[in-house]
Amino acid sequence: MYERLKDLPILDSYPSRAPAASWNAWRRYWSQTHREVCFGLEGLPPISLLLSEREWVLMDSNAYDFPVLSWSDFQDQGRGLHEPVPCVVRHYHQGASRIRDKALTLMVEELESRMKKAAP
Repeated sequence: MYERLKDLPILDSYPSRAPAASWNAWRRYWSQTHREVCFGLEGLPPISLLLSEREWVLMDSNAYDFPVLSWSDFQDQGRGLHEPVPCVVRHYHQGASRIRDKALTLMVEELESRMKKAAP
């Protein structure tokens, strides 16, 4: 768990679903690297995304990596590849909902790009 999340108030928390494309890109990346990754999102500066095995955290890099939102508690057992993954979304910033979907799209693009560069 990203340690800073423990000390912050949650503005909103709700059950959601991670899009299949986002989850599948992450699982392919994870199966190749088995390590957490953090990168800036080109289309959302100064936003960064930290991806660990069981949690994704969107952070504002201009505010000392202050968490904006997180996805966690993924329930990926028994699902088809085309099905979204039930999870819990937590907002730590009032503007989180405005960038949530764009961040997931940019996440897929970045992971696909990294895997393409790493391919032999």
